[in-house]
Formats: sequence, C-alpha cells, structure tokens
Amino acid sequence: MSDKKRPPRDWEGVVDKQIRDAIERGEFDHLPGHGRPIDLGENPFVPRDWRLAYKLMQDAGVSPEWIEQDKEIRREVSNLGEWIQSSARSVREQAAKAKTLAPDQMIAEYKRLSEERDRICARYHERATELNRQIDLFNLKAPVARLQHPRVQIEDEVDQFLKRSR
Repeated sequence: MSDKKRPPRDWEGVVDKQIRDAIERGEFDHLPGHGRPIDLGENPFVPRDWRLAYKLMQDAGVSPEWIEQDKEIRREVSNLGEWIQSSARSVREQAAKAKTLAPDQMIAEYKRLSEERDRICARYHERATELNRQIDLFNLKAPVARLQHPRVQIEDEVDQFLKRSR
C-alpha cells in the first residue's frame, strides 16, 4: 500500500515520513535562526503597539486584566458548583436522618429542610446572577470568542439541586 493510499488514521505516519524525507533532502539545514535558541520572550500574537506594555507587565509579574478575570470566573464557577452539590448532599442526608424521628419531630424537620432548600436556592440565585454579570463583562473584553464563558443556567441548576436534595 503506498503512502498516498493509507487510511486516514495513519496521517501521523505520513506526516512523520514527509518530515524525515525533508530532513534527508536538507530542507531544514539553512532556515533563519538555525542553531540559535528559539526566542520565547515575545508573543507573536500581541500587536506590535502593545508589546512594550505586555513586556513590562510580564517583567513585573502582572497579567492583563482579562486574564485575571478569567481566572476569577473559573474559580467562582467551580466554587459555586461544588457548593450547590455539597448543599444538596447535606440536605439529602439530613432528610434521610429525619425518617428515623418521631412523626411530630419528622414534620418539623421536613419543614426546616424545606426552608433551608429555599435559602440555598435564593443564595445560589444571588451568587449565580453576580457571576453571570461578571461573565457578561468578561465576554466583552475577551480578545477572541473562543475564550468567552457561557452564562450559568440558573433555573436549570436550581432544578437539579432540588432533585438531588430530595
């Protein structure tokens, strides 16, 4: 079977062979910068008029604002998800324990748990609404669309919490 008729899953082998053939023909021998270390100091994707500013920030150990906001959003999305899951688990465990109580105590405990679910849902709604506001602002600043964050689907998450906490 010739190289041109290889199945698609062997494309890496084809590419490797083409590179080896090019090396053997000497096509990589006289490239610009040959024998010198690669300069990783400059980001070629930073516009020329911003390079000095980015270099100063890098030397000072500071990141652009949108990168810091991205980190904060990722952290809050994770924290919010972990919090709602642990809250659901806690309420579910308390409800399971309530089944062992006397009937009048069980009724009081279920009422308390219902109020706790309501408080958790309200708090989640507040935190997620603030997070969505931050996401909206970040998405306006993100340099490319693929870096944008999806908004938190608050009602879907609250519904999932209510299902998991029972």
